[in-house]
Amino acid sequence: MGKDSSLKIYKELDLTSSSCAGPIGELSSVVDELREGEAVKVILGDEATKKDITLWVKKRGLKLIQESQEGNKYILLIGK
Repeated sequence: MGKDSSLKIYKELDLTSSSCAGPIGELSSVVDELREGEAVKVILGDEATKKDITLWVKKRGLKLIQESQEGNKYILLIGK
């Protein structure tokens, strides 16, 4: 396991216009491509979707590396 500073952002997904199952579907296919030490940055437009994805991350056994908020957007960094 490397340090977070050596983490590589594999892809950035702007899912602010997605809702319901859309974001998880998109995120799922990207996460499957991740390698150890890589992460996907996800930008979400609402708190409900952020909660859904946070739960999904735990169910999948992934890591929620970072969580922040910029204005009305929620930014999650998810890795394996």
